[in-house]
Amino acid sequence: MKIRKSMLAASIAAISLAGAATGATQSMMAAPVVKATPQQSAALVAALLAPHATEGLDGDHGYVLAREHPGQAGTKISRLHHTFKGVRVLGSGNTGTGDLILAGLEYAIEQGFNVVNMSLSTTRRRFAELLHELADDAYFQNTVLVASAHNMPVESYPWRFSSVISVGSHEGTDSWEWYANPTPPVEFFARGVDIDVAWFGGSTLCCTGNSFAAPHIAGLSALVLSKHPGLTPFQLKSVLYLTASNTGGTE
Repeated sequence: MKIRKSMLAASIAAISLAGAATGATQSMMAAPVVKATPQQSAALVAALLAPHATEGLDGDHGYVLAREHPGQAGTKISRLHHTFKGVRVLGSGNTGTGDLILAGLEYAIEQGFNVVNMSLSTTRRRFAELLHELADDAYFQNTVLVASAHNMPVESYPWRFSSVISVGSHEGTDSWEWYANPTPPVEFFARGVDIDVAWFGGSTLCCTGNSFAAPHIAGLSALVLSKHPGLTPFQLKSVLYLTASNTGGTE
């Protein structure tokens, strides 16, 4: 299994692991599973993705058809996993405002996403208090915030908050290699040097920075939560620490 690499240097991404059932009742959930054909699955996912363009959203939101059940009067009930969603907070030229970033983060938290990656930070103190409040809101409702540390030795937010998982980069080439930092405030180091990331027109860029390390930890967090969905952010951070390459390892 590979961690998805995305251009998240100045955007917010959110991962939702919970399946959504439409038109289902409790009794129907006990009905036999119906095997959908690949064509039926593709048609359903395409129908769900079609409206996204009108909202300015990317087409690839990672819908996965999990299972289907027979419904009433010849209908079919479909259960899908929504595995990835981008929340656009920047405009043309990859620029934006702190207010838009706050609004995007607030939206992701309100939607109840399990993991939110923030490959950005701000040095402006006037945003710190609101970011801190949002980070605490996420923590207490079990939404995990993964935030990249600033690439320069400056005071910035939200990565310094204890309610988030803060990430810096190491020079290794293994995406499954991460380290727990014995001397915080940065808590973990993940691959973040010479990363191939998607760019416009189907091209790629080779990029370096903490912004590209954070999505690795976000991906690892999503994988852990997919197996253990009841973990709190504190428990998840403990798991990442105990399985880091310099503490317990994953083998």
